[in-house]
Formats: sequence, C-alpha cells, structure tokens
Amino acid sequence: MRRLALALVLLVGVAGCASDVGVAAHVGDKTIKISEVQASVNSIISLRNELKSPADPKISDLSRSQLRFHMLSALIDEVAVQLKIVATPSEVDARKKAILEQLGGQEAVDKALADAGIAREDFSRYLADVIIEDKVGALLATGAPAGSSGDQARGSAVQAAIRSVARTLSVKVNPRYGTWDPDKVDVVQLDTTGGSVSPLE
Repeated sequence: MRRLALALVLLVGVAGCASDVGVAAHVGDKTIKISEVQASVNSIISLRNELKSPADPKISDLSRSQLRFHMLSALIDEVAVQLKIVATPSEVDARKKAILEQLGGQEAVDKALADAGIAREDFSRYLADVIIEDKVGALLATGAPAGSSGDQARGSAVQAAIRSVARTLSVKVNPRYGTWDPDKVDVVQLDTTGGSVSPLE
C-alpha cells in the first residue's frame, strides 16, 4: 500500500509539471526555468575545472543548491518589495570592490566562488541578496546591538521575514530537484522510499 501511495504521489508530481515544460520552480509570479538552474550548474563546474578544484559533489546536489539559490533570491525580492528596500548597482559594485581588495585579486575571488558554489554570473545577484538581507535585518531587529553580537538577532529576523513571505505565495518545485519544505524554506531531497529507509546515524 505504501509503495502504491508513493507511486501515485510521484505520478501526480510529474503530471503537475507536464504543462510547465522547462520549469524548475514557481515562486509566486516568478518562474525559474530549468535552463537558468543548469546554466548556474555548468558555470560552477567550469570554474572548478578551470581552477583544478576537488571533484564536484553529485550533480543532483549541485542542481538542488542552485535552484535553492534562485528561489531564495525570488523570495528576498518579495521581502524587499514589501519593506521598500533596494540594493542599488552602486552598492553591489562597492561590495564587489571591497571583496576583491580583501581577498587580494580576482583569482582569489574565483576560488571563493567555486568553494561556495556560486556561479560567476550569479555573483552580482548574490551580493544584492546579501545587501538586502543586511538592510532587512537592520530594519526588523532595531534593538539588536551593533557588530557581531547582534548578528544572530538580525539573521533570525531575516529568516522570519523570508519564511513569512514564502507562506503567502504559491511555491512549487519540479520533482526532479526534490520538494519544497515551507518550514525550512528549502528545497529538500524527495524521499523515494516512502519512509521505509531510515538515514544511518
């Protein structure tokens, strides 16, 4: 019975995406295409090969992490709209320049991107997300002390804001990447065992 139920769930999941050919996920009105996710994956693999970095993790894990990135960016945009917050191009450029100087050159920046699993083409978007999160944290956690001592409170405020927005939107994920966990605000691996296999401790 459990296997039958699982088969039906998977069938429904695949059927649900049949009309959305080429779509990796929907976040409200935002559509994230499989081609966007794959472009990020290909860029990271190319950069790691260029730098002769250690072997890549499973492609499925890398693909899931890149979909997660694009989905979180869409959610952060929604938070920014609600709170009337923006990350300007000049702010992004200034943050890039600071990182370049701090790390000591483009080669070091590329290595940091490869290690973090961030595509070169997504670097500006990543920095925009960070800038918006900084502003959201400062706005929503006004009582938190400045500096690292208040980082936890600001981070919690940002996560709460993203989770709140996510729950007001229709969020759908193509089953090839996993499933959406609204509590974790994350794309998690789909359990294809129907719960019959437990992870090793």
